[in-house]
Amino acid sequence: MGKAENYVEQYLKKQAEKKGFLVYKFVSPGNNGVPDRILIGHGKTVFVETKAPKAKARALQIAVHKLMQKHGADVRLIDTREKVDEFLACFEK
Repeated sequence: MGKAENYVEQYLKKQAEKKGFLVYKFVSPGNNGVPDRILIGHGKTVFVETKAPKAKARALQIAVHKLMQKHGADVRLIDTREKVDEFLACFEK
C-alpha cells in the first residue's frame, strides 16, 4: 500500500470511529481482491476499498467487489479524504 492510499485509509478509520462505527481491517487469507476495511454501525455493514487519489482498482478487486455486491454487500471505493467525508455525511444524525 502506498503512502497516499495509507493516508486515505487511516483518515477513513479515524473519521468513521468518530461517527461511532466499528472499523476493522479486512483480511481474508486465500481470497485476494477483498476490500481493505469493514465498517459496522448505524444499522449498516459497509466494505470499503481505499485507493490513492485517482488510482484505479485492479481487475481482481473489481471482480471480487462485483461478486460481493451481487450477494447483497455494500462495497465502496474511496480515494480521497473528501470522498471519506461525503460518504460519512450520509450517516449524520
